[in-house]
Amino acid sequence: MSKQLIDSICRLFDKTVSQAEKGQYKKALETIEKAEKLSEKANRPDLLCQTLLFKGKALLALNRQEEALVEFQGMMELAIPLFLDDPEDTDSQYFVYNSIGFTVKTLEEIGDISKTQEFLSRNEKYFGKTFDAFEKLIAKEPDNFEFIIDYLKMLENVRGYYMRAQQFEKQVPIMGRIVKYYGKIFEIRSKKEELFDKLNKLIEEFKTYCFVFWKPEEAKEIFSQAEEVYRRVLEKEPENRLAFRGLISLYEELGDLYSKMGDIEKTEETYLKAFESLDKKIRKHPGDISTLRKQSEILQTLSRFFSQKNETEKAGQYAEKSLEILKELSGKKPEDLDYQSDISDDFTELGELFGEIGDIEHAKECRMQEIEIYRNMHEKDPEDLVSVANIAATFDQIGHLHANRGETEPAKQYYERGIETYEKLLESDPGNFEYEIGIANSLDYIGELYTSLEPETANHYFEKALAINEKAVKLYPESTDYIKELIYTLKNISSLNIEQKQYESAIQAHERITELHLEMIRKNPGNSEYEKDLGNAHSEFGLLLERAEKPELAKQQYSKAAEAFRQILQNAEEEPLAKDLLAMNLRMQIPLLTHAKKHNLAKEYLDLVRDFYEKLYENDPESPKNWKSLYDIRLLEGILQESMKNYGIAIERYESIFPILTKHLGSDPEKFEYQAKVNIVYLQLGIVYLSANELEKSKEAFEKALSINAQLIEKDPESPVYVRDAIVIYEEYAKLLKKLDRNEEAEEYIAKAEKLMENLE
Repeated sequence: MSKQLIDSICRLFDKTVSQAEKGQYKKALETIEKAEKLSEKANRPDLLCQTLLFKGKALLALNRQEEALVEFQGMMELAIPLFLDDPEDTDSQYFVYNSIGFTVKTLEEIGDISKTQEFLSRNEKYFGKTFDAFEKLIAKEPDNFEFIIDYLKMLENVRGYYMRAQQFEKQVPIMGRIVKYYGKIFEIRSKKEELFDKLNKLIEEFKTYCFVFWKPEEAKEIFSQAEEVYRRVLEKEPENRLAFRGLISLYEELGDLYSKMGDIEKTEETYLKAFESLDKKIRKHPGDISTLRKQSEILQTLSRFFSQKNETEKAGQYAEKSLEILKELSGKKPEDLDYQSDISDDFTELGELFGEIGDIEHAKECRMQEIEIYRNMHEKDPEDLVSVANIAATFDQIGHLHANRGETEPAKQYYERGIETYEKLLESDPGNFEYEIGIANSLDYIGELYTSLEPETANHYFEKALAINEKAVKLYPESTDYIKELIYTLKNISSLNIEQKQYESAIQAHERITELHLEMIRKNPGNSEYEKDLGNAHSEFGLLLERAEKPELAKQQYSKAAEAFRQILQNAEEEPLAKDLLAMNLRMQIPLLTHAKKHNLAKEYLDLVRDFYEKLYENDPESPKNWKSLYDIRLLEGILQESMKNYGIAIERYESIFPILTKHLGSDPEKFEYQAKVNIVYLQLGIVYLSANELEKSKEAFEKALSINAQLIEKDPESPVYVRDAIVIYEEYAKLLKKLDRNEEAEEYIAKAEKLMENLE
């Protein structure tokens, strides 16, 4: 093989790289194909691996993924034997981990899971041999940094392969190897931050897997291994901040996992491990600010966790310990305004937490600490008006604390202190309209205090806020933020007028509200959030008009509401998830509106949602989500029509459910899901036939419901759902029996219902 031939290949490689860097991928592909032919002629598998890598990357850049996949696969089949013959050759190591990495990347771009699984099945035979070769090599040269790094790249790419193929459980032993060899790399290089960051990221990803697939034991195994890795570094280097940070992060991730899994004992135990590790560090370095702040953060996390579990006393204990630390920190570094700002943020979060658990006094203490910090910051920098604005906003927050306890006068006093602070700001900066908006907000808050107590006083404050907000919208017509502030005030005015039965004034306010929502949409076409707000505004306006005994105008508003929501549901560019959430929200409102006898609005929503689900079902009838949604909506429509006394239509809607269930679940009376759903339909048919005075048909439906429900309870006697269904069936069947003059039997079923109710309670 001539040196001239090798030189020619290398020049073509250089040219390929230059063309790729300029984005000339077609030319790069032509160049590398020449190099490929020469590499084959030279009979150099290593050079051929390089050509296949370049070729695959160029094809990827040209969106020719299927062709790129062939090149990367060919590269892998060449590179693995090369590496196994000479594991110490770093070029072979490079080709091995890149062949796998780019294969995974290409398969991800193709997005076909079955193809990924097919290629994984073909390539999995290489993994064990390659792992063994790497581990023998590292055992021979344990301090060779490059060998370990290349092995980690190999392991991480293989893990990615399993993840893309959705063979998630196979990543667990790979994660074990990854953690082990990160431990070895830290023994050689314990100061490389990017390596610690990478391991932390991998652990965070693994935590997600453990939560989604509910794998606490696997989490414990890998997290314990990682804990040992960090501890070994810290035994040799007690001051290694990267290892210490990794250890604390590890405890936080595991604690978060246990909290998501609802394991109270392990959650507390794990977070307290983090706290104790921080405590040991503080004993060595008293007054260490970052460590103390981290302790406070851990305590807040525990407090929030116990608050969510309704263990208020324990939540309060941890929050109080956090407060003690923050109070100690607030006096430190008074000249460092960035630090002071950070500590004020910590007090804000803690104040919110105390508010959530109902500890108003400590919440107020946190807010007062914030104000003290803002005052000190302003004294150090008199030009800093943001601190003063924060003081005003914090006075409002304290006002909210008192308002939530029904303490009107103290709340008003703090709101007024907020107004005074904003007024002083206006003296310093008269052109800043944000301060006037702050005043308007405080005026709204005071008005809300008096809505029920003193309506005239409330109206006085709302009108003052209205004047400011109207002025803001006139001066800054492009600002949607100011429009939102105006809508907030108008809603307050409308609510006050409704409470006073001054419907005409409330209607005027709502007309203005809908105009403003339309204005926001005109300024932001296609914004689904604004369209949703408009739909809700029309719905609320319709309910007001019904209350004002203007049913025809109310119907118009309901139609406009449905149209606004329809725009979102029919928008091809809208995210499917956003549409699903909107449809679900509307669907959940239908039974509430039906129960409240708001039939017109319920019908508008139902027609809209039914059209949406029927279209989905038409496009994909085999999707369980689609047919189950159609089942739900037909059931809701039957209940609505029954509530409107349209018994014939209700019966028709209920009967139309059976073909759906038969098609997708079969008609097997022993099938659990079929029984559960058909049971509800027979119950509703029994009720509607009874209301329509078709007693024999009612009896037939109820008896079918009774039989099916008995089977369901036999299969799952602890299910509160089936027990509640039984109670309703017994009660409704008793009504039928009384109509049939079978009073003794009716009393027996009433007694059965009462007994089940007692057991349920």
